[in-house]
Amino acid sequence: MTDIRELREITDRLRSQQRKAEVAVNLVPSENKLSPLTQLPLSTDYYNRYFFNDTLDPGFWQFRGGQDVAEIETDLTISHLSRLARAPHVNERPISGLSAMMMAMAGLGGKPGGTVVSIDVASGGHYATADMARRLGFEPVTVSVVRGRVDEQRLGQVLRERQPELIYLDLQNSRHELEVSCVADLVRVYSPRTLLHVDCSHTMGLILGGALGNPLDAGADTMGGSTHKSFPGPHKGVLFTRTLELHQHLKEAQFTMLSSHHFAETLALGLAAAEFRHFGQAYAEQMIGNAQLFSKLLAADGFDVAADENGHTTGTHQVWVKIGDAEQTDRFSESLYDHGIRVNVQVDLPGLPGPALRLGVNELTFIGGREAAVHALAEEFGNARAGIRRDGGGSRRVREQSGPPFYFVEFS
Repeated sequence: MTDIRELREITDRLRSQQRKAEVAVNLVPSENKLSPLTQLPLSTDYYNRYFFNDTLDPGFWQFRGGQDVAEIETDLTISHLSRLARAPHVNERPISGLSAMMMAMAGLGGKPGGTVVSIDVASGGHYATADMARRLGFEPVTVSVVRGRVDEQRLGQVLRERQPELIYLDLQNSRHELEVSCVADLVRVYSPRTLLHVDCSHTMGLILGGALGNPLDAGADTMGGSTHKSFPGPHKGVLFTRTLELHQHLKEAQFTMLSSHHFAETLALGLAAAEFRHFGQAYAEQMIGNAQLFSKLLAADGFDVAADENGHTTGTHQVWVKIGDAEQTDRFSESLYDHGIRVNVQVDLPGLPGPALRLGVNELTFIGGREAAVHALAEEFGNARAGIRRDGGGSRRVREQSGPPFYFVEFS
């Protein structure tokens, strides 16, 4: 049995690690921070409450724990997300990107036995998509993507021969914007009844901020994904569409696949969306600028930065860097950690066999990192390579070079 002393030790440990986290620089592209305003609902009683009455029917308050703040979800969350995506229909209930994926497939994939097309892992597709389709009773088929463009010959063949129910574009590892319009064009020509869904989990903040194109404008029927990567929200998922019928299909799937939709996180998502409408465009544009500058500075310092033949390094928040073999990469990652800088090691990035750093500047940008901070960050990478120890001081220097954060500081 755990005694009181052990609980105190755990508490002290958590507080100590929280202090370290507050000064760390996080470069994991699938993570972000919450603003002080967005964090508020997570420490309230609503964290433990169910909320099902999304129509606010006065005769349907079977669970009353969320009654007094229900309109924050039904009005604020949905309204702001809808305006950001320019989509009248929003399902804010998925609890993660994978949850949204499951609901999208179940709601849009038709009857079991039909074909669901996704992007292969070697091209940057999500590891779970094809298997998720299989477990839901669909026949998975994958297509490749090069520099954001789907293999049109292969996809055209699949459309002609299989007439799939759903194309699920799930590009997660990419330095390029996904080209959606060419896929929509192929669908119209070869299989008009096929639905097109874009999982924009990684690029959600870039899309809602207007730095990348909106897939719905490019011909996608639906889009969605997680809300805690380039979009600075809580761990949640969301689904968008401009078609009422498809919204209803998604809602039906969600109703049987999800009970608790994490009410407090949904309130936090609404606050994040409300804030984002004030700074989203500037934040998204700065994010891409930071990524491009960071890759340029690292390359100039001799780092092996992934780039195309024409020198293009990134058009998203992601920067990929090859360090060496597994041991060298792990040692460098640990050295950066000693500097207070957290990175993400991946082994399956398209075109980069073996371990590499998959870096994201989304969180650094959100907390106020601009050009000066990116220069300081690049210098800390050089210091880590040279074996200069910082014991967390490197991240402090980067943060000292940062400007005001993009969120509402008056709520801190």
